Amino acid sequence: MVCSPETGAVCPDCLERRVLSDLAGSGLSFVHGLSDSPLPFASSAVVQMASDGAEESNGRQHTSGFVLVGLHGGKASFGSKQCDNKSLENGIHIDPPAEQSIYNDDNRYTEQAGSSSGKECTEDDKSPSGFCKQQMVIGTITMLIPVHYLSIGHNSEVRELITSYLNLSTEQNVINSLNLLSENKISGSAGLDFLSFVGFSAFDDLHTSGCVRHPNILPVLGVLETSDSYYLLHPKAPYTLENIMHYSSEAFCSDWHIRFLMYQIISALAYLHDLGVHHGNLRPSNILISDSLWPYLSVSDTCPVKHNLGFADPKCSANLCCSMEDCSSKAIYAGFKLQSSLDWQSHFKKWWAGELSNYEYLLVLNKLAGRRWGDPAFHTVMPWVIDFTVMPDESSDNGWRDLTKSKWRLAKGDEQLDFTYSSSEVPHHVSDECLSELAVCSYKARRLPKTILRSAVRSVYEPNEYPSSMQRLYQWTPDECIPEFYSDPRIFVSLHSEMSDLALPSWATSAEDFICLHRDALEGDRVSQQLHHWIDITFGYKLSGEASVEAKNVMLPPSDPSRPKSIGRRQLFTRPHPKRLVSTPHAVYHNKMESCSRCCVGRRNATTDAVLNSCGSPNMLSEIDCLEEFEQSTLFAELEHHLNPIYDYADTSTCSSSAKYTNNQIADQILQPDSVLPVAPDFDFSSFLECFESDDGPPMGYQELMLWNQGSYSANERHANDVFSIGCMLAEIYLHRPLFDTALLAAYKENGIMPGALQQLPSHVTLLVESCIQREWKRRPSAKHLFESPYFPPSVRSAYMFLAPLQVLCTSRERIKYVAKLASEGALKAMGEFAAEMCAPYCLSLVSSSLSDVDTESALALLKEFLNCLSIQATKELVLHIIQKILQAAEYSHLKVALLQDSFVRELWKKLGKQTYIEKVHPLVITNLYNSPNKITASAASTVLIGSSDELGIPITVHQTVVPLINCFGKGLCVDGIDTLVRIGGLLGESFTVKQILPLLRNVIFSCIDSSKMSKSEPQHSWNSFALIDSLSALEGLVSVLPVKAVLNELLQDQVCLHIKVLMQIHLDLRVIQVATTALVDLCQRIGPENTSTYVLPQLKELFAELAFSHESAGLSLPKKGLKISEGNKSEPIKLESRIDLVLFLYPFLASLVGIEKLREYCSTWFLLEKALQRLYNWKWEPFGDCSKNAENLKGQRFRPGNYISSEFVPTKLLFNGVGQSVPQSEIAQSDWNGAASKLGSKFEHEASSDNSFTSSSGNQPWFWFPSPDSSWGAPDFLGRSGGVRDELPWKIKASVLYSARAHPGALHSLAVHDDECTVFTGGVGPGFKGSIQRWELPNMNCTSGYYGHEEVVNSICILSITGRVASCDGTIHIWNGQTGKLIAAHAESSTNFPLQTASIEQANMLSQDALSGGILSNAFRGSLYTAMHYMESEGRLVAGMGNGSIRFIDISRDQKLHLWKSDSAEISFSSLVSAICSCGSDKLRKGSSVASSSWIAAGLSSGYCRLLDERSGNIIAVWRAHDGHITKLAAPDDHLIVSSSLDRTLRVWDLRGNLATQSTIFRSHSDGISNFSVWGQDVLSISRNKIALTSLSKPASEIGHQQLVLQNLYSADRGMKHKNLSVLSTIAVLPLSRLFLVGTEDGFLKICH
Repeated sequence: MVCSPETGAVCPDCLERRVLSDLAGSGLSFVHGLSDSPLPFASSAVVQMASDGAEESNGRQHTSGFVLVGLHGGKASFGSKQCDNKSLENGIHIDPPAEQSIYNDDNRYTEQAGSSSGKECTEDDKSPSGFCKQQMVIGTITMLIPVHYLSIGHNSEVRELITSYLNLSTEQNVINSLNLLSENKISGSAGLDFLSFVGFSAFDDLHTSGCVRHPNILPVLGVLETSDSYYLLHPKAPYTLENIMHYSSEAFCSDWHIRFLMYQIISALAYLHDLGVHHGNLRPSNILISDSLWPYLSVSDTCPVKHNLGFADPKCSANLCCSMEDCSSKAIYAGFKLQSSLDWQSHFKKWWAGELSNYEYLLVLNKLAGRRWGDPAFHTVMPWVIDFTVMPDESSDNGWRDLTKSKWRLAKGDEQLDFTYSSSEVPHHVSDECLSELAVCSYKARRLPKTILRSAVRSVYEPNEYPSSMQRLYQWTPDECIPEFYSDPRIFVSLHSEMSDLALPSWATSAEDFICLHRDALEGDRVSQQLHHWIDITFGYKLSGEASVEAKNVMLPPSDPSRPKSIGRRQLFTRPHPKRLVSTPHAVYHNKMESCSRCCVGRRNATTDAVLNSCGSPNMLSEIDCLEEFEQSTLFAELEHHLNPIYDYADTSTCSSSAKYTNNQIADQILQPDSVLPVAPDFDFSSFLECFESDDGPPMGYQELMLWNQGSYSANERHANDVFSIGCMLAEIYLHRPLFDTALLAAYKENGIMPGALQQLPSHVTLLVESCIQREWKRRPSAKHLFESPYFPPSVRSAYMFLAPLQVLCTSRERIKYVAKLASEGALKAMGEFAAEMCAPYCLSLVSSSLSDVDTESALALLKEFLNCLSIQATKELVLHIIQKILQAAEYSHLKVALLQDSFVRELWKKLGKQTYIEKVHPLVITNLYNSPNKITASAASTVLIGSSDELGIPITVHQTVVPLINCFGKGLCVDGIDTLVRIGGLLGESFTVKQILPLLRNVIFSCIDSSKMSKSEPQHSWNSFALIDSLSALEGLVSVLPVKAVLNELLQDQVCLHIKVLMQIHLDLRVIQVATTALVDLCQRIGPENTSTYVLPQLKELFAELAFSHESAGLSLPKKGLKISEGNKSEPIKLESRIDLVLFLYPFLASLVGIEKLREYCSTWFLLEKALQRLYNWKWEPFGDCSKNAENLKGQRFRPGNYISSEFVPTKLLFNGVGQSVPQSEIAQSDWNGAASKLGSKFEHEASSDNSFTSSSGNQPWFWFPSPDSSWGAPDFLGRSGGVRDELPWKIKASVLYSARAHPGALHSLAVHDDECTVFTGGVGPGFKGSIQRWELPNMNCTSGYYGHEEVVNSICILSITGRVASCDGTIHIWNGQTGKLIAAHAESSTNFPLQTASIEQANMLSQDALSGGILSNAFRGSLYTAMHYMESEGRLVAGMGNGSIRFIDISRDQKLHLWKSDSAEISFSSLVSAICSCGSDKLRKGSSVASSSWIAAGLSSGYCRLLDERSGNIIAVWRAHDGHITKLAAPDDHLIVSSSLDRTLRVWDLRGNLATQSTIFRSHSDGISNFSVWGQDVLSISRNKIALTSLSKPASEIGHQQLVLQNLYSADRGMKHKNLSVLSTIAVLPLSRLFLVGTEDGFLKICH
């Protein structure tokens, strides 16, 4: 007889047939069953919509499916038993033709008249029966959660129910009520109910109306009634707490997250208990988790409901696994010996003794590992035991699979796996699961629907690609087997006509015969004696450690360990699995005695002859060996006790009612809610806001916990057992293993012996767990009392109140409106920085570019609140990527425009700092100006670029704005993009335009002209044309606002006019010629007739001659009809059709501008041209005519840049008045391009006059030292590249000194550059040989202030960006105000802390709290001086190295010294001082990060050694000899890389993922010791003596090794002469955004170089 794991569970086939039959027409398709036991029997199933077309709605992630839970049916079966009440509890009326909802429009509970839900059912025995059971169960469900009831014949409405859920409209009334409450308006009771759930104390004494779901109770979509059953339909949660604990334990990356999780679970439990319902099944597998790690309790898991699951029918046969008489699976599942409980120790002992088959024991291990029968993503796995080449024979070695190696290893080969392990960035052998979804679907391809095959295997269904035979299948896959190949002959039969059946091996006569032989092979002696090896590889100790390396079984770790997963490898055993004592006889496990040929015909082998006694097999062990094996197996079972976790003090395996607790008592305990919830008329939203608190107070102490522990206790034993389960789960989360197993619980019950693991818990957790697991249930706290425990800090309670409304099933629009209102009213600020950081991921996921215009205001308000409340590091991690995603979106959105407003950009800039803004946001602003952008978005982006240019400064504006915009020439740059260039030039002045923009445009035009002469592809020529059009358009705009004198000097005098240069190119596209002609006309009008005659006409002589003679040679004589002169205001499009049309464009215009006589004087071919004009265009010079009309018409019909079509010109609005000041939008609308141009023109005139004095006193102009770009700045270096604007350009240093200033009387030893790249601090030798620090402003190269409090030479400077302070070190650390130079704090070590080296000195990295408050040390060279300093911005801490090799941490915000890591005693000497420090180079938050990736500190010593330490504990991770001399500097360009320099003249790169002792990435060529280097991205700039060298870390692997550096000398230019720099270089710092670098010299000079 089958022992079904749960009452009413049926086999997968019966379950599928029942579901599809009962719910035909509902649109649901069966996926797989959900079983609580190792066997596939279940009463619940995963289903999904048949047409998988439900799309994600409003940003809420679409669930993968739904769960259909079967409840005990049998209205017909139990028809003889009656209830005195025909209506269900809580007013749900069974009316087959109608659908009822448990809540009505006014959100209050409705009850049917005359119903009496508390009455008992009458029955001969005193237990509830059939239909009355359903009343009680469904009544319990509807009392706990709002549901819909769908009766018989309404299956089509199931789709509507699911659609309503996916559209997030199920709980719209709740969020609407909450939004009204935020405005102090009360409408219905839904909002008040919800606030009472989340802990608003004002409503603690009110009973809920029963119409609102608790935020931690899983939604139930409906109760579905069929002819003989009820079904409960709810969403399928993606994870369970058990999944998270086993497969992604780092998902709960801090203690706070664990507390937050437990707080929510206890909140839901307290809600159940308040209503008189106990859960009874609290365990990690029943805690459902969402993608955002929000936990849920399911109503279907509660004891009153779970006891009534299934489809049991007393009329069924004894074979309980199949509820249908004609089920074809009866024979498959008829022989199982498994018990209902998952007791691994019991199963293991039976298997070891031969009482349980290999097949069944493997099913147990699969269940323990979390695998699910029928789920392709995580299917139950079995080993392949034969290769199908020959019939399995125990007496032969042929055809058997080697079970000591994984299938992956057998398929790939040791050589390939060794290569993968040695060459991979992360060493591993196995990159996939032992049984992938692809393999499962390929195995079962003949039985699965084509839709599944298309989604899991290949989108294009091709039946011939699937393996056709068992032998081919085995050879094809590196994956293991599935149980069906040992049990189900139907797997060979194809349901698809175009796919043939899976071919059997030649030695099998039928599918049934193959299954019998295959199962015999699995159960035989040969496999039984080797199976433990396969278990070690798949589930055991060979999954980790050295054993996994030896077995070539090292798994590729997940890229993000903190990401939740529902599948993965779980290591069940930490010790080798014992070998099986004896195999199971064929007659014991085989269930088809009548049809089995071995049983009837007598075909036997060694397996058949085996018996359970010790003398039945020649391979049986001796009695002594048997006893040893027995002891080993017993010890193994005891040591692996964690596989039998216990969470229930009563240790009940089912929820069945005992004599002690009858179902009637359960019904009595359920509280009936009041029909109407009293409404609080004096509700004030401000009182709710006062509930939000921060953790600013003193931390929770042991005394507070002890006082809390003396509070109220449980009054109900069943509720107390739920609290016991809470304590067990809390302990397991911290311990990573269960607190109780069967033996430990028995010892605790009998003798009160606490589990030893409790001692490993943190003290505050221990007390809470101990109170929850009290032996006497009355001493356990109630759930509500747990809810109020000081274990949960105020930030947890506040975050829960803030985030719970976001779990309401409603649209994003309503949720973001509510949370933005809450944040704007100060809730986030009141919670504190840390709690706001915890809330950010939940809230910011609602912000997207798809929000409507109405929702944009709320989204923007929410973003601003988080900018104000979060730390800088959290803003970078959590907010920045949301902003980037919105700015990157191709489509227009009101939110994108809102983000590009001046006010928000300035807030973002202020929060992130200039460098982060430029690197992360600025390039995205530029992307909104090309590739057909929206006009409104482009205008806003243009405004941001113009307004930021003045604050960025000239070097950054050139490299980060001007050059990227020019890089977009030819790539669809819009009108606003070109307009931006012009207006930036107008804002920054004539000098900037002339020195920076015009040279770049000149380089582009010349480069495009040269490129157009080459034979290139059509796309390249097209790009040249568009780039020239953009360049000429930008030049035209600049000419219109530059002073005439500047135009003449830069474009005409002593130079070839660019416009005429373009017109002379006969091979260019006519569109380019037309734009150049228009620009030339504008230029001539701008400079006037006289200057046109002097500078333009002489250069046009050659062009006119070429046009005149080309016309004659072409022999054109017929008039051209396409072009004609317009008269008056009438204008028609003028478009060049050939080069000869240039004559019509230019000659009449110039004749009217300078006069015909003047034109004829400079144009020797005037007669031919005028003749051609008359013949072709009917043009004739009229001395007194108004020929200027043609010129005006020409200008009016100019060729528009950007979209390259004639369209209305829409320039960017000038939003900035003066230097970066914005003007109101109302004023912007009234301004126009001409007005803006006139203002800029007057500004240019003013600057032109001042520019005359620039030559005599250039130091008065900001950035006077910044050079003009040379030809290398232009094309082809960055133009025409396939990459986007954000692609980094190669950095080419010119080793040229731009400016030099004397900074210190003595040597300059240290440099620190502010993020804005405008302020620099230099440290060096000052007057009296004391240390001094100078503050320099780079725009004017002025020393504005300094700090002179040091007694010794300063060796290190750090700018503390968070506080605006500066830290400097000369043996002591001084922290001072960077603006005023006023000392704030000083830190030093007492020499008594570090006595002279003796034998009794403590060793190690002990944490020692220094009580000294600071002070200046006068006693030097005793090891207590600070010798190096490093600022950890993400932590807000300074790390200081000392002369004895120790490391001190200093909290900057509190000016307090923290822990001290002391060096080994052997290293306490002057020769091993810490000379350099660096930490992880990543900006990632460090919660839950691994030590090797982002939580380390590296210290370089003067002895050449380097030490890598764990930042959190101080433990030494690695020590290696990095150099042969003094280490001068360390830097971390990436999480896993360290760059080091030394006086041994080498620069080295260390990859922390490899063996540090054997690495050899060395850069040589320096002839002197490397004194310093600076890193920018992947480039390293190093210095030694008077030489510099640039190298890249991103070279291919083939070039890694001993590399030679190219050394360069610094040169300075004076009156055109180059002079070599002979000063010894002491320090260097890169200005990455400006593409410059600074060097300090031993003679005290600060030099700016490029």
